[in-house]
Amino acid sequence: MTHPDRTKQPEIKAIDTFQSVYADKTQLSNDIPIRLIQSGTEDIVKIDLLFRAGNWYQPKPLVAEATNEMLPEGTKTWTSAQIANKLDYYGAFLQTNANNDVAVVTLLTLNKHLNKTLSLLAEIVQNPIFPEDEFQTYIRNKKQHFLLERSKVNSQSRIKFREALFGPNHPYGKILVLEDHDNITTEDLQNFHSSYYRPKNCEILVTGNLKSDTVNQIDHYLGNTEWKKNEYPEIPTFKIQPTSQQEIFTPKEDAVQSALRMGKVLFNQHHPDFMEMQVVNTILGGYFGSRLMKTIREEKGYTYGISSLLIPLVHAGYFVIVSEVGAKVCGKAIEAIQQEIRRFKEEKTDEEELNMVKNYMRGEILRYYDGPLPTASTYLRLMEHNLSEDYHKLMLQTINDIQPERIRELAEQYLQEENMKISIAGQCEK
Repeated sequence: MTHPDRTKQPEIKAIDTFQSVYADKTQLSNDIPIRLIQSGTEDIVKIDLLFRAGNWYQPKPLVAEATNEMLPEGTKTWTSAQIANKLDYYGAFLQTNANNDVAVVTLLTLNKHLNKTLSLLAEIVQNPIFPEDEFQTYIRNKKQHFLLERSKVNSQSRIKFREALFGPNHPYGKILVLEDHDNITTEDLQNFHSSYYRPKNCEILVTGNLKSDTVNQIDHYLGNTEWKKNEYPEIPTFKIQPTSQQEIFTPKEDAVQSALRMGKVLFNQHHPDFMEMQVVNTILGGYFGSRLMKTIREEKGYTYGISSLLIPLVHAGYFVIVSEVGAKVCGKAIEAIQQEIRRFKEEKTDEEELNMVKNYMRGEILRYYDGPLPTASTYLRLMEHNLSEDYHKLMLQTINDIQPERIRELAEQYLQEENMKISIAGQCEK
């Protein structure tokens, strides 16, 4: 048996190719599209039901989130306690999650109990009753969470930033207020569920150690034609109307640190420049060795952490720089960030820095598919944004091909700091 020489570091090899993950595609008896990915050796299966039923579609604040989160709180057949006990008995896990664009119901279960847990999943999705007593408990808890979050400068900076970018009446920018919790009813949830939780608005992803009868079992419980209103639901449209203020300040007298957000509306993942802009963003603030981290954290000591992100949404997208800085250096931090952006646009990225970023981004792509659960989460995001299965293969090619001059061109085109909104919460000395 030979042993590696520990005195020599391993050779660094660039990732030139990437094997995309392709799902087997079929449909249930009621035409729900279903994608199947065989992965892993453990005897488990993960089922994700994706509905276009996020905040974009809700008639009033909180309805989408409340509808999704209250699905397991009681059905025509079982109470919330019975549902919880059944899941526990079968060693299954059920999770609900709603964001700006979609709502997802996830079941993680052992194959040997799939029949029983699928029956439970179908009942939860198709026949929730949103019991009034459970609803009132839910609203009380949401209020407490709301008040706690609103006391944090990070939350205040975030919500004001989104409002500034998209406008107060846009689903991506609308600010939730305490009174919104009292303005929704169980009838609102029932109506929203009836409108958006239907076969024509559903997609299913199944991953794990799949068996020959997995699809038939799913079809038995979720492929029926008894769901209400099996037409495509209406997709509302909204116009982005940013606020006129460039800088939004939310004071908090006892704040030791100020939460800072700076950025602008850009585009989503379908834009031809999105992939290249991911490289630009990573250099600027997308990883721990980024320029913003080196300048604002390490050289100037204004913060413990700073990052920049490209946030893709289904109907839009935006660029944002996020940090919490000392109140006494808030103004200096903003100026230093703007200087770093200007320098980024004026100077070409050197090859050593670019190669470091490329290696980091290549590794991130591999991490997205490192095991059954990461693969399922990654593929679900592709479904949410209607992206090709080859998206990350194309992303890897973009990373390998991009050159310093193109990076500078993109930075100059899209990172005009004078057009960026700035949201500050806390105290800010300038």
